[in-house]
Amino acid sequence: MHDSFPEGDRMIRPWTCIATLTIVLCLAMAAGCAGTVSRNTGGSSDNVALPSVVTMSDVSVHASKNCTPVTITQTDGTEVSLPCHPQRIIVANSNAAEMMIAIGAQDRIVGVTQSTTNVSYIMEKIPQAESIGDWQVLNVEKILSLNPDIVIAFSSAKPKNMDQLAAANITIVSLDCYRLPTLAHDARALGKLTGQSNEAEVYARMVEDTIAEVTGKIRKIDPGDYPLVYSEGYTDFTVAGPGSGADELLTLAGGKNIAADVATASAKISTEWVVAKKPGYIFKAVSSGNLKPFAEILASLKSRTGWETIPAVKNDRVYLFANDIEFGPRAYVGLVYTAQILHIDEFRDMHPRVMLDEYAGRYVSGTNRTGMVYP
Repeated sequence: MHDSFPEGDRMIRPWTCIATLTIVLCLAMAAGCAGTVSRNTGGSSDNVALPSVVTMSDVSVHASKNCTPVTITQTDGTEVSLPCHPQRIIVANSNAAEMMIAIGAQDRIVGVTQSTTNVSYIMEKIPQAESIGDWQVLNVEKILSLNPDIVIAFSSAKPKNMDQLAAANITIVSLDCYRLPTLAHDARALGKLTGQSNEAEVYARMVEDTIAEVTGKIRKIDPGDYPLVYSEGYTDFTVAGPGSGADELLTLAGGKNIAADVATASAKISTEWVVAKKPGYIFKAVSSGNLKPFAEILASLKSRTGWETIPAVKNDRVYLFANDIEFGPRAYVGLVYTAQILHIDEFRDMHPRVMLDEYAGRYVSGTNRTGMVYP
């Protein structure tokens, strides 16, 4: 996940009404046309008035294509309805950008976050995309200059300036595209949104089949044999708790999270707390923005005060996971890596490195250039 997110309310921007060329000529002398767009929140619908002025650029864009209304379910379960399939999309979520490339919808991307522009295997597929700045505080002025139909943002961590986006009538669609349990759902939603449903379905079924194969093997293992695992986030001494993407992956892979009783998805803990829990395995997520060699990070992790007594350290079972394999469109491969580490005998017949190469060959080239799990 390139926006370094370990793991608002949905808003619908009024769309410009579609007019025929005859109406456009009339609009040059009149006030314009008005309409509504429906916003569905699961139990009611609100009508939002459209702007009263239609510009020539608006008409030229929409009159040139067959406009078909589309409704999708966002990651949080709410629906969003649009009058047309969006043609110009800004992606304020790097995982969604990768997923759009994977399903063949990259030509619709006109803007991405600054951190995404630093990812070569993404930008080489979307050289037309411009930076809209920080994913947490989106640059409203830049967004408006790109004239997008929608902006796709994280559902689990919405932009901090949602009020500014609302005031600017910018449509936000909330899709995470990084959590393993909702990965297939989000892919299908993106496919429906962009008219790439067939391609999205192939990817979604592959994810679901992989999860089913892994969980099928895990069910045959006595839960008493599930090892204790300390899963640390990007920040030192920050444990992944219930509800986090790391916890979801770990649980599916047949591990016991030593932070299962922590009240939040992410919590600061002490070195003494970890030592007292005696985990058999230690996993640490490493951000894509990290510049330190993995070997250096691993050595530092093992040498923490008192950690030489932890079973995971004594038995050399400490692993680093690149965030792109633990979260995002490739998380299904991360699931296999994790299950194989925890239960090697049951997963000798699954080959995560081969799966990663296949993903790079079929969906997004370049995603297998570097190591994902170390050592």
